[in-house]
Amino acid sequence: MTKFSAWVKKHLRSKPGRKKQPTDSLPFLASSRRSLTLMRFDAQTCLFFQLIDDVRSIILLMALGERTLHVDIARQEEAWKWRGAACPRNEYTLPCTRFGWCGPWMDDCLREVYEREEKSPRDRKVPERYKIGALGFLLSCRQAYAEGIDVLWSANCIFIQSEPLLLHLPRLIPPNRLASITSLEVVITAHGVEPENGGPTFNLDHLKPVLDNIATHCNHLRSLCLSLIDPNWNKNILDGVALPLVDTFYRSMPLRNLRVELPGRSYKSAHNYLAMEYHPRETPVKSLYGEKSLWRCLDGDEPRVQDRVIERFPYPPLKLAGPQDENDSVESAGYWLVESDESTGPLYYCECGVPPALLGQ
Repeated sequence: MTKFSAWVKKHLRSKPGRKKQPTDSLPFLASSRRSLTLMRFDAQTCLFFQLIDDVRSIILLMALGERTLHVDIARQEEAWKWRGAACPRNEYTLPCTRFGWCGPWMDDCLREVYEREEKSPRDRKVPERYKIGALGFLLSCRQAYAEGIDVLWSANCIFIQSEPLLLHLPRLIPPNRLASITSLEVVITAHGVEPENGGPTFNLDHLKPVLDNIATHCNHLRSLCLSLIDPNWNKNILDGVALPLVDTFYRSMPLRNLRVELPGRSYKSAHNYLAMEYHPRETPVKSLYGEKSLWRCLDGDEPRVQDRVIERFPYPPLKLAGPQDENDSVESAGYWLVESDESTGPLYYCECGVPPALLGQ
């Protein structure tokens, strides 16, 4: 019996498995990971993958793309859990206009669906329109996963509002997925602090590392909406460090579509004292509301806030001609400042589906 026990210990001893991460730490990516998406697929047994590449790309885009997808991580039941959904805040047929588009500040999808799930765990049925609906296709074969996961990340607007995820982007999402993102929505919530000597009651120190992560890893980004939320309703964000940080970020990225949502009080404090500035090709506004917005102009050495016509929104207005400028069709450098209304809280409540396997390499 002793010899048998020794043989079992020698030959059937369990091998050390992968060390589990403690539940109180974020689920960071392993230092070495096996690639799931091959560069070349020789065997194409499925009829769908025998279609020419252009036709297949159009079908995948129509089925999986052109939406807004939540990607977040949250602390739940003493562990970190991924959350995700298709967000119906803006229907894909709605044009992105200044006053016809619901910004990230009013989105409350994830809190609504997961709070309801916690209150009633048995009732997990989610309407179909809020589900991403890609998991079955992704799991069908490796080529489906490789092509589908690329469309999900590159052809949708990715919406992130989890601060831990934003601060640790490259350690939680594979770098090749970050590099494929073309459209992004981000929510930054100011931290409340005790004022000292009449100083500000909020802190945005976490804004710089978030912008640095985006600039470093989201190399193909073409559209960004940055929503700054201040629960204390301060109106001095315009005078703080936030916009200079965004100025530096803008100059480091090839963005034509950059919007920054400001709390209502910050926006109105600047908007009420600015005179309209027109380009010769722009049509003068007919009313005080609904046809203009603030523009953070970075054409000169010092940034300026202008009140401009929104006929080219969300893209830049034309640059105001200077004494030495001959070309009057050049776009202005800078980004739009958009008003949110933090005093009312989220206005649009939507239900969201449970996330599929969005992360991949």
